[in-house]
Amino acid sequence: MTSSLSLRRPTSLWSAILAIIPWLTAALFLLPIIVGLLGTWLPAFGYFPALNEHSLSLTPWRQWLAYPGVNSSTVKTLISGLGASFLALAMLLLILIGLYPSRLFQKIEKALSPVLSVPHAAFAIGLGFLIAPSGWLLRLVHEATGWVARPPVWSLFQDPYGFSLAVTLALKELPFLLFMSLAVLPSLKVHRTLWLMRGMGYSRRATWLWMLWPQLYRQIRLPFFAVVAYSLTVVDLALIAGPTTPPTLSVLITRLFNDPDLSLRTVGAAGATALFLGVLLILWALRIVEKPLAWWRNRTLRRGRQITRHTCPERPIAILLVSITGLLYLLGLVVTTLWSLTLRWRYPDWLPESTSLRAWSRITGRIEDPLWCTLQLAGLASLIAIVLVILALENEVRLKQMNRPVNTRRVLWLLYLPLVVPQVAFIFGFQVSLIGLRWDGTFPALLWSHLVFVLPYVFLTLSGPYRRFDERYAWVARTLSSGPFTAYWRVKFPMLLRPILYAVATGFAVSIAQYLPTLFVGAGRFSTLTTEAVAMATGSDRRMMAVMALWQQSLPLVMFALATLIPALYFRNRREMMQN
Repeated sequence: MTSSLSLRRPTSLWSAILAIIPWLTAALFLLPIIVGLLGTWLPAFGYFPALNEHSLSLTPWRQWLAYPGVNSSTVKTLISGLGASFLALAMLLLILIGLYPSRLFQKIEKALSPVLSVPHAAFAIGLGFLIAPSGWLLRLVHEATGWVARPPVWSLFQDPYGFSLAVTLALKELPFLLFMSLAVLPSLKVHRTLWLMRGMGYSRRATWLWMLWPQLYRQIRLPFFAVVAYSLTVVDLALIAGPTTPPTLSVLITRLFNDPDLSLRTVGAAGATALFLGVLLILWALRIVEKPLAWWRNRTLRRGRQITRHTCPERPIAILLVSITGLLYLLGLVVTTLWSLTLRWRYPDWLPESTSLRAWSRITGRIEDPLWCTLQLAGLASLIAIVLVILALENEVRLKQMNRPVNTRRVLWLLYLPLVVPQVAFIFGFQVSLIGLRWDGTFPALLWSHLVFVLPYVFLTLSGPYRRFDERYAWVARTLSSGPFTAYWRVKFPMLLRPILYAVATGFAVSIAQYLPTLFVGAGRFSTLTTEAVAMATGSDRRMMAVMALWQQSLPLVMFALATLIPALYFRNRREMMQN
């Protein structure tokens, strides 16, 4: 009897720990958002004790509405943000119509990891090297045809209307939407649906548009909302690829927060609150418009509209779209590497006149601290996140074994909250709260701010494979081993090693890409590869810019390479394990 009780106590203690973990995880990434929003809203209405403002007023709002360039910035924000979101969604639809399911799509799926690992700033820098007025593409055109002997006066990059920012954002968000769609597509039974609808006279295009796409969109609505919110409020990418005079709203608000005139902090808070409300209004409108569209679709289908067979050009269009996107990523990396090795490269030469490692040697002295800080932040954030996520998912397993339902829908809404709420809307308030606690500019606070964004991505990456794991393996292992912990580490963990490592690599890449949290919470005391890359991207030295972009891009690629290589080496004699 004593032996039985001693075995039960650790189990009950472990269950209590698992029950606490989801609340701890939610608090880690929800508390900064709640505190940060309050810390932004109060200054937006004039209450800012740090500036001896103790009464509420609408003065910051009047100053914000009258601030020079706000109207123009709003138009540019809508063009770039909404244009990028719907362009990425349209490209996703074209690729799925033309290529899913097919062997080519399977190859695209395998190439998603390295593409997703490319930080936004590094991709924007490479794209700028390609399509700028004196970029590599025009140099190649001149080399092949003799045209464009001088750089044109118009610009395809940092154009005054925000079109280049929209295209850059769309190209960067397309892989994310495609990645989130992969978890949903198997449940739609696409191959069987296409076969059935073909027998009823529907083309492939009609089947996707009328039957499959509405189902898929409902499942990826939250990822799309996250793309909309990010595109409307991005800062680092807008600094590199966006308009400058005036910039987008997020960049304008960031400048107000960093202005030496402290009185502009309340104006920036009003602008951040207005941007937050604008994003919520747009997301609400997108949600509302779904109902009339669904009614129109159902009414059309009930009327029995006949859709005849016809040749679908979607496949060549999809192949062309995928090829152009892949080429832009690849050529951006190539031209960034060329610029990092360039000593002299005059227009219209398509290759550098002379090469040198001078830029690499010049940056060696100033990259040590940002590199070490980046590795510490990304490594610790991804490690803490993977431990918390695994424990939270194990708690779901425990609840299922107790026949207690798990509301995965509510979990998804909580996870996407940090991705939907604009960073600029709460990071400033979070910084103000940290100043009050005297935690600003400390490494733990900076690590916490990175965890806010790393945790959701790690959970989204790992939750699908973890929930699909067949727990019967673990139960059989427990009957043959000394206990649940031994069974987990010797059976379940090795079988889930590959998705766990991919989740760690994803969290590592997300941490590296964080710009605003490092800028505000770090209080200027910490610099990372991303902050250095953005700072150099606004300068004129392309060589230093290229070197920093390569450093920023190489670390996530190394992590994803290790996530692929380690399971391959570990399971080299057990091929069946690699299929899980």
